[in-house]
Amino acid sequence: MEFGHYNPNERYRRRSAQRTLALVRLVVVTVVVGAACFHLGRLQSEQDMRILKEQKGQYDIQMEQMQDEQTRLRAEARTANIKLHQVQASYNEILPSGPAQELAHLLKQQLEGGVDPKRLEAVIRSVRPPQNCSEPQTRRFVVMTPAYKGPESKVTTAGKEVTISGSGESAKSSKGNAEAWFDPSKGVKLVFVLADGTKEEKEGHMPLYHSIIIKDKEYRFTISQGEQSFAKVNYDICDYP
Repeated sequence: MEFGHYNPNERYRRRSAQRTLALVRLVVVTVVVGAACFHLGRLQSEQDMRILKEQKGQYDIQMEQMQDEQTRLRAEARTANIKLHQVQASYNEILPSGPAQELAHLLKQQLEGGVDPKRLEAVIRSVRPPQNCSEPQTRRFVVMTPAYKGPESKVTTAGKEVTISGSGESAKSSKGNAEAWFDPSKGVKLVFVLADGTKEEKEGHMPLYHSIIIKDKEYRFTISQGEQSFAKVNYDICDYP
């Protein structure tokens, strides 16, 4: 019996060819998949870039609008400040100062309280300029503050008719500590005590003006800032009315 001729090399060549073909196929598939992934990645990147550009364009528009709005608001603020200064200047020109300001305030209170304007006009017209006034006198007293530890300070008119004292807020040192003397930039409170015990008070920024009628005499006081801690009192006495 005769058998066919067996060639082992042929078998090895076939197996080698099959392995090579499988490797080639794997390489081809890898390249194709890699190319597809690269292409998809590039498309996604381009899309993201377009979105970012659109967003940047919107942000640029919003930023420009905000800058325009800021410019407009600044212009309006400058215009408002100019108008405010103009109004303040006009107000200061119209508004009286010193005793006239206090009288205007008092008249306003009286009118708002229901006093007849004609009656006020008649009273004002009946008032005469001060007559037979004494020589002005000057006194001074220490304005009391929360930090002041000295004795109570007050002044009295020559005839003991009126006694004056006052209090205010403490001035501050460079370190923010309260000083014994008062802060002249803040308001003060003045107390006028008559010989019969009657009290009258006056509050505000100095100089302050006050008038007291006692029988047939008018005591006219001007209280202004004096040396440190002190308030200066100038007064005279005139016939009334």
